[in-house]
Amino acid sequence: MRTLRIAASAALLLTVAACGSQSSSSSSASSSSSACTPKLGKADLVKAGTLTISTNATLPPMQYLDASGNIIGMRVELGDEIAKLLCLTPKFVNIPFDAQIPGVQSGRWDMINTGMFYTPERAKTIKLLPYEIQGVAVSVAKGNPKKITSEDDLSGKSIAVEAPGYEFDTLTALNAKLKAAGKPTVTIRTFTTTADAYQALAAGQVEGVAIVEAVTSYYQKGGTFETAVKGINPAPLALGFGKQKAGDAVAGALNTLRDNGYLATLFKKYNVTAYSGALKVTTGAISAK
Repeated sequence: MRTLRIAASAALLLTVAACGSQSSSSSSASSSSSACTPKLGKADLVKAGTLTISTNATLPPMQYLDASGNIIGMRVELGDEIAKLLCLTPKFVNIPFDAQIPGVQSGRWDMINTGMFYTPERAKTIKLLPYEIQGVAVSVAKGNPKKITSEDDLSGKSIAVEAPGYEFDTLTALNAKLKAAGKPTVTIRTFTTTADAYQALAAGQVEGVAIVEAVTSYYQKGGTFETAVKGINPAPLALGFGKQKAGDAVAGALNTLRDNGYLATLFKKYNVTAYSGALKVTTGAISAK
C-alpha cells in the first residue's frame, strides 16, 4: 500500500475510528443568553433544550473526527449556528448512515445533518429540507494513471463507493447507459466508510473512489489523490426530520442564515454550492440549482 500523505492519512485514521460508532459530541455552541427562548419545546425534541443531530462523521471536511475524537466540519458549524438561532444546545451523535432515517422516524434524534441527498422517494418517508448542491466526483491516484477524464472513461474501471447510497445509484444508472451503448460497465465496489474506499484506492485495489466533490477536493490536498471527474449527476442535499415542527423551525433558521450572509460565507469556505430554491420542508421533484 502506498503511504498516504499527512492530511489524507490523518483523515483516514479518524474516519475509520468513526465507523459503526454511536458516540456523541456536544458542541460548545449554546443559546446566546439565559433570556433566549427556545423555538422548540419539550414535546418537539428528544431532550428539552437540546437539538439532537445525527451525522456520519466519515466525510472530511464536511463531518469527521479530529484528533481528540470531536466531530467537526462544515455541517457541524452549520448545526451549531442553527441551534444557536433556535436557542437550543446542539448535540451531535455519530451514527452510520443506514441507521439515521429509522432513528429520526422513531424519535432517537431530532435532525439528520450528514449530507443526505434529496430524492422525491426519500421525501415520502421523512421531512426533507434541501439547502446545498453536490455532484458526484471521482478521485484517482495522483497522476491519473488510467487517464480518466469523463464519465465514459469509467467504463470497465473498478470504482469504490461508501455503502450503497447516491454514489452507488449514480454509477448504477451510468452502467445502464454503458450497457445500452455496448460498452463495458463499471465494477462498483462498496465499502463501509469513505476512508475504507480511499484505503483501497491507495492500495491499488480499485481505480477510483466516487464521492461528493467537496470530499475529493479535501483528499486531493493530501497530494496522494486527485479529482479526475466532477459534477456527475448533481442534486440537492437535505437536512432530515421526523417532525414537521422541527423542520419548519430549522427552515426559519436557515433563511436567517441565508439573509445575513452566513450561509454564503460558510459555503465559500468549504467550496460548496448553495441550493437556490426555497429553504423549506419540501416534497416532489426539485431542481439541482
